[in-house]
Amino acid sequence: MAMDFVLTAKQLLLGRGRGARLYGVGMGKSGTHSIASMFLKPVRAGHEPEPLPLIEKILSREAGTLSERELHDWLGARDRRLALDVDSSNLNAHILDFLVSEFVDARFVLTIRDCYSWCDSMINHSIRFAETTPEPWRRLRNLRFRSDAFCHAPEEQLLKEAGLYTLDGYLSHWSAHNEGVIQKVPPQRLFIVRTDEIQKRALEIADFAGLPRRTISAERAHGFRNPEKRPVLKQIDTAFIEARVEKYCRPLMSRFFPEIRSLPDAPA
Repeated sequence: MAMDFVLTAKQLLLGRGRGARLYGVGMGKSGTHSIASMFLKPVRAGHEPEPLPLIEKILSREAGTLSERELHDWLGARDRRLALDVDSSNLNAHILDFLVSEFVDARFVLTIRDCYSWCDSMINHSIRFAETTPEPWRRLRNLRFRSDAFCHAPEEQLLKEAGLYTLDGYLSHWSAHNEGVIQKVPPQRLFIVRTDEIQKRALEIADFAGLPRRTISAERAHGFRNPEKRPVLKQIDTAFIEARVEKYCRPLMSRFFPEIRSLPDAPA
């Protein structure tokens, strides 16, 4: 890493402008909250800043009612106004083409969680906030988990009864999100970290971003735990789950989580 990219805490405090440009591009429930939380002042860090207007733009783009030029102009103005050193959000994956091409100095950190515990956490999060999830988030999830393309199989009727998506929807999105980031971001600009290793690799992330290590508090690197978890996946036929994992997730799982071969191997 070029030394002139690294700023001292003093330079940051003196207002040398943007201290860095680091984008967290992991999925929700993969540690994006932790990436934002572990940085201390004077680093300007945000987790999912102003999500609803961004979601509306993402959905308008997908619907074809917003041009690329209009989106880029809006994203540029938003970025200048927020002026964050660290912007960590699962929504960034939807605008990754813009971020990679527009900001050649930007670095990206992909937090990746094994597909089993991610799916279980996503399901639990949806159950926990079922009554309070804003409508734009619901529409975005319909897009991500392809509610128009997949129907619930008999083995997963409990998901349907709970108003949840199919395993095909969840697991195909897990693969598409993570693989999409890896393909779109040049390797030298991308730091990939397993969710369970964020804390122990926090200083490496600071170095990668070009931020002083003193601005990191590794103890804050698990900022948003789900306080109540239901073992939903364990109520679904194991063979049914494993068939979908093999279909969508096995290449990435073998690469990043070689020790997790089936649901019982995954962290609780």
